[in-house]
Amino acid sequence: MGSVFSRGTPAKPLWYIKFRDLDGVWKMMNSGQSTKAQARQILAQVEARIAAGKVGLVLPEQQPSQQAPPSRDLMRAWAATLANRNAIDDRQRLERHILPVFGDKPVKLITLAAVMQWLDAMRAEGKLAAGSMRHNLNLLSRFFGWAVVRGHAEINPVRLIPTGSRPQEVQRRDTPWLDDDAIVRKLFHALPEPFNLMFYLGNRSGLRLGEIVGLRMSDMDQLAQGSIRVRFSHEGPLKEDKRQQGKMKWAPAANDAAALFRPWLTQRLAQGAQPEDLLFPCENRNGRPYRKELLEARWEAAAESLKLEMTFYQATRHSFVSRSLARGASLDEVSSAVGHSSPLVTRRYYDHHIRRSFSPTLCAGLGLNKVAQTDIIPMRSSVRGQ
Repeated sequence: MGSVFSRGTPAKPLWYIKFRDLDGVWKMMNSGQSTKAQARQILAQVEARIAAGKVGLVLPEQQPSQQAPPSRDLMRAWAATLANRNAIDDRQRLERHILPVFGDKPVKLITLAAVMQWLDAMRAEGKLAAGSMRHNLNLLSRFFGWAVVRGHAEINPVRLIPTGSRPQEVQRRDTPWLDDDAIVRKLFHALPEPFNLMFYLGNRSGLRLGEIVGLRMSDMDQLAQGSIRVRFSHEGPLKEDKRQQGKMKWAPAANDAAALFRPWLTQRLAQGAQPEDLLFPCENRNGRPYRKELLEARWEAAAESLKLEMTFYQATRHSFVSRSLARGASLDEVSSAVGHSSPLVTRRYYDHHIRRSFSPTLCAGLGLNKVAQTDIIPMRSSVRGQ
């Protein structure tokens, strides 16, 4: 037996119906009615369809008019308002994965059933990882959040997807990382300047790619003291700065960083760079930050020359965390260095490294290493004689 409930406000109720569909799965949908009694009538119609062996999720009577304008222009209008640190990537993802599927449909026809068909098609195609599919889904959900507030849509169909039906990203525990400093040095020399310096900051300081290209000249003022100030990701706030409050963090600087960066900093100052100018301005973008596509293209060429199958992220930030924990750095110190919100976040992904190192208390022995070797040999000999 289905049910009727409201998810709106007392002034503007949104009456939903919940029912067990033909496939045996409980589903919800907006009845589109203004009163509970009218919503119960819709529920009765849905249950009658199911009893007759038909899918009950979408009723022909409830489908919006085909004359409604397509959502393409509305989605692009929303994309133009994006100001998050990955806004450029989000717009490209919208054009590549969402508009080809939903751009020609009216917003009201992008129902839960349509979104589920899209997810099934992405899974069947097999070209996208679970993380990419989740990113696409979240992007569509953000659009509907914007559309609902502005009256372009009544509900967000993405929020109706059951948790178990969403793409689940499997946490890999065996992701490769660079543990050989000799290979790191070869990669540094294989990359042209300033890409080699960017790689160095990722591998030795654990910075994200966006944080690297967002560095300002004054952020390197404490380089000789062993720290780097990080305030931006690309041209926007840090990932940790959810509310854009101007948060910043400090990352460790390797003991050879000051000497390594001195020529580049001197060159930038000679070019007239001011304290708030970018450390790595891109000439092809009129001094704006480098795009990740250009950096990753340079990285792929260098990695291929050394027969190294590894992404830029794996060779930089991931290698920094893995190397630091594997060599005995404390969980709290590494978590703070990379800017994780809590050591629990670091432990979630790198527990296999953390458990390889133990405190002196757990490794306490019996002092047998102080026993003379001559005292041990006769004991072994006597056992053999028996």
